[in-house]
Order: sequence, then C-alpha cells, then structure tokens
Amino acid sequence: MYKKIRFYIRFISALTTRYYPYLIAGLVLAVITFFSFPYLISRLPTLRLTQKIAIIGRYTLTDLPSTITDKITIGLTSLDQSGQPGAGAAKSWEISPDGKTLNFTINTDLVWHNQTSLVSSDIKYQFKDAIIEYPDSGHLVFHLKDPYSPLPTLLSKPIIRYQTSKLFKSTKVLGLGSYKISSFKSNGGVLESLLLSPVNSGSKQPYLSYRFYSSSQQARTAFKLGLVDQIEDLPDLAELKDWPNTTVNKTRSTERYVGLFFNTQGPNFSGASGKNFRLAISYAVNKTRWQYRAISPISPDSWAFNPDTKRYDQDVKRAQELMKKVEKVPEKLVINTVPAYLSIAEEVKKDLADIKLNSEILVSQEIPSEFDILLIAQATPTDPDQYNLWHSTQTTTNLTKLNNPRIDKLLEDGRKTYNLTERKKIYYDFQKYLTEEAPTVFLFYPELYTLYRK
Repeated sequence: MYKKIRFYIRFISALTTRYYPYLIAGLVLAVITFFSFPYLISRLPTLRLTQKIAIIGRYTLTDLPSTITDKITIGLTSLDQSGQPGAGAAKSWEISPDGKTLNFTINTDLVWHNQTSLVSSDIKYQFKDAIIEYPDSGHLVFHLKDPYSPLPTLLSKPIIRYQTSKLFKSTKVLGLGSYKISSFKSNGGVLESLLLSPVNSGSKQPYLSYRFYSSSQQARTAFKLGLVDQIEDLPDLAELKDWPNTTVNKTRSTERYVGLFFNTQGPNFSGASGKNFRLAISYAVNKTRWQYRAISPISPDSWAFNPDTKRYDQDVKRAQELMKKVEKVPEKLVINTVPAYLSIAEEVKKDLADIKLNSEILVSQEIPSEFDILLIAQATPTDPDQYNLWHSTQTTTNLTKLNNPRIDKLLEDGRKTYNLTERKKIYYDFQKYLTEEAPTVFLFYPELYTLYRK
C-alpha cells in the first residue's frame, strides 16, 4: 500500500516537472474562461422565434398597412388613444399667434436603420397651400395660407425613406422603429411576403414573417395548411370559428363605420318632407343587432366624440308618425350596396317593411353616382375635422350632398381653431346638428378578429 502511494507521488511529481508550462497555461485559460463565460454567452446570436402572420389586402412597398409601418418607424408626431397629437420624431412644436406658422423641433438623437442620424431635411411632405422650410438640421417649419388645426394630427403618418439602387434594381426601406425590413417578395409591385427583423440584435423580439392574401378565404386556407400561425384583422371567422388549438381576439374597428347614406338632394329625401322621410327610416331600423353601435361620424375613442348625440333607437310607432308627414312615398325605394353588405341590406329591408315601405336591393362593386339610399362603409378620419365629408362645397366626397349652412360654418371653424376646449365644443355641436339633420343612419363599427394558433 505504501509503495503504491510513493509511486503515484513520484509519477505526479515527474509529470508536473516535465509539463508544468502547459499546466500553468491551462489553469490560466480555465480562470479566464470561468470569468468571461457570461459575457461570451451574452454576445452569441439570440435564438428567436418567427411569427408567421397573414395580412389580407393588396399592398405595395410604398403603401404598407399600419400594423407593419408602426413597427418600422414613427411619425413626426404621435397620437394618444383619444387621437390627440404628442411628441414623435419631433420633440415639440410651436404655433404662431395667427395660426399660420408651425415650427417643429426634431429629435436628432433618433437614428435611421442605416445608422445615420435623423435631420429635418430627411422629412419630406407635399401639402397644398403649404411652404416647408428647413432652417437647420433640428427644425422643420410649415408656413400655411390659412390656419389648419388638423395638421399636427396628419403629421403622425409614418416617416419612411426609400433608397433605390439602379445598379441592383432594388429598393431599401429605412425607418426609425424597432424593426427593419430584411427581405420581401413582390409580383408586379404587389407584395407577396415580407420579413421584419429586430434592429437591436441583442433583443428578444421575434422575427415577423408576413404573407399577403387578396381575400379572407385565402388567408383562412393558409392558416389551415399551416403556412401562417396568425391572421390579423379577419372580418369573418367562417369555418375557423371552432378550429382546434386556436385563440381568437375580437376587436372593434373604429377606422370606419357602416351606415345608410341618403341622397339629401334627390326627389325622395330633399326638403322638409324628405327630412321627415329620413327621420322615419332612422327610427325604423333596428340597430341592436350590432354589438358595436355607431351614433355619429366621429370615433367613440376620439377626444371630440359627443356621447349625448341623438341615437335614434328603434321606435316603429315614431317612424309611422313621421311617415304621415311625407308628401309622396315612392312605390319602391332602392337600396344600393356592395356584395359584402348584402345581408345587412336584407335586414334593413325587413325593418322598412314594418313601416309599409317597399324596397329593392341593388348590389354592385361600383358606387353609383346617383342613388336613393347607399349602404356603405365610410372612413373615420383620425382628426375630427370632417370638412371633406360633409361640407356643401365638397361635391365629390360629400356622399349625401348635404347642404346645411350651420354645419358648414362649424366645419370651417373647427379646422381653424387650435384651442382644444374650443374645438371640442365645435365638434360636439357638429355631431348634434348633423344627426338632427339625419343625412345618414349610423349603424355600426365592423368586428375584426385576430386568430392565433396555440
């Protein structure tokens, strides 16, 4: 036993004597590795998940949906949940006493995706009746012909730079957000797919792989085949309603509302008799069948929304009384609509039958220039300014051909007033008088679904 111990001691001593430089080097390397291991791990590429997302619609690289652009970049301003503008790429802004000059101070600490700093001259706009100046790299000045209070809200539109290479026949999209476009595939300019990757390589954000489909049915089929694991803003679940291993989030889209638009200058709905006819139909339609009611053209999320606006809840008796004041009831009332709203038109037709109104539904992809009633969706502007939609001078965009001097004056004052309290009062009155005039029966905000695979 003693001889074995002595043998091992001599063997280790001889080994150490012969190889001690290597042993010391190995020990030093082990110590260095031990203390630097956490740092080395943190520098390794992060393993990321890839979210495969379906988007419904035809888009190009210069016309991306907001769900994508909001990740790529920011606007000169940003909007809070009520639609009020705040700091974005501009840290602040000042408005001249006459309301015609707006001076924006740019946040030059922001960096584009190509690692160049943001300067004011990077931001390009084309506005009618506005002169834009760049006095220095940190300021952007708008000189307006007339005061225009919606401007800070409009400037929340995402800022994007496009770099086109003639040599490689490619376009690069640069933004200021936390994601950048890594690659895309298009056909005739229309996007088929697009990949977003995090700007910060050390973050734990996933890759976002988007596929674009022209219809809801195509997107649902892609989901069933496993090509995507998520569908955004799906208007109808259809066969995926009870699909296994899925999660569904339902939301209210206030970017547009569906309504019945009357031709207020047509033979059936003009004058005092025509107004009574419009009011009768407003009371006849049962709006409780829709979860997300619309009662005015301004979003219920907006700071300018008037919750006391007249609602026109269904009242068949009141509708029948108003019908007695209509000078001439047409033998057949025509309801024009698009295929997507045919089922809604059929429900409205049944409601009108309750007040002895005979109606016919005409379906077309095209919006007719002349109509009695048009069942359609109309966009809800981000700012409460709706001059283009209701002012009597706007012959192209004023669907109902409304001509009301009081409403015209409110719309004119609303876009020239910067004071928030005064603007709010103006748009409260606008909603009150507009709904009393009843050029439109406001029905509902569409339901949208986001579908996830568990």
